Amino acid sequence: MKDIMPRNINTLIIVLAAALATGSAAAAGAFAKDVDALHAVLAPLWHAKPGKERSQNTCAQAAQMEQLTREIHSGDTKTLLASISTLKAQCETNPNDIDAAFSHVHDAFHHLAEPGGH
Repeated sequence: MKDIMPRNINTLIIVLAAALATGSAAAAGAFAKDVDALHAVLAPLWHAKPGKERSQNTCAQAAQMEQLTREIHSGDTKTLLASISTLKAQCETNPNDIDAAFSHVHDAFHHLAEPGGH
């Protein structure tokens, strides 16, 4: 019985890992190509641990996020561009307190990228 249990657990871990990888790949492919380019920059920043390093990295990438947003032609980017503008201003005035502005960028991205947003 002891020999069977670790094998079953290992099999379960492999199956779950494969399912998660497949789900992530499917989710990543759900965006239009022009939106996905922005997502590739935004997602690692958003999912990084909040703090000084994430804030610095986000501020360093704000201009690139703005440029990538201007290259999106598959949806209305007005709200997203406005939120990035606010983020950039916050980066200039108080770069250690950008979480609220960055949250607005994240939300605006999802409203653009996904039907119904979230």
